[in-house]
Amino acid sequence: MQMITPEEYLRLERASEEKHEYIDGQMFAMAGANRKHRKITTNIHFALLAKEAESGCVTDNSDTRLFIPGTRRYTYPDVVMTCGEEQRHQDGVLDTLLNPTLIVEVLSPSTEAYDRGKKFLAYTSIPSFAEYLLVSQDEVLVEQRVRLAPQEWRQRFFRSLDDSVTLVNGIVLSLASIYAGIKFDQ
Repeated sequence: MQMITPEEYLRLERASEEKHEYIDGQMFAMAGANRKHRKITTNIHFALLAKEAESGCVTDNSDTRLFIPGTRRYTYPDVVMTCGEEQRHQDGVLDTLLNPTLIVEVLSPSTEAYDRGKKFLAYTSIPSFAEYLLVSQDEVLVEQRVRLAPQEWRQRFFRSLDDSVTLVNGIVLSLASIYAGIKFDQ
């Protein structure tokens, strides 16, 4: 496979109708999400949007390209939230987020190990990144990781529709709202 520069990736990606991640000089097409994944992502996005005014944060969806400086990767998280002034890519086209506070990934069988492992480790190189939510689409389960120090994270699990996750910015997300309209296989 031919290696390309980040500049070539951005040029190709901006002209593409599909989304691609950029990792180690290569572009990888992103697979489409199933209905359950899309519904959970939308539920989270709208719940966070409803809290923007009181939180002073800005929420965006999976069309937001994110640059990871420590690994020089580009990726598209399911939901991102930035608290404070958003910073966009320095190449003159302001379409790539640089400073997310919260990143949410809805887990898919094909990406779960990557989202929990290498992708999370890459995200930790983003100085503003303070919180990670991993949301299962196969059961009621939300994992929250909160940065306590540069190399220290606290991990909590929420498993009931009666539970709520309190984010570091004070926003409270109920699992009932995250999983609204979702039916699980028995």
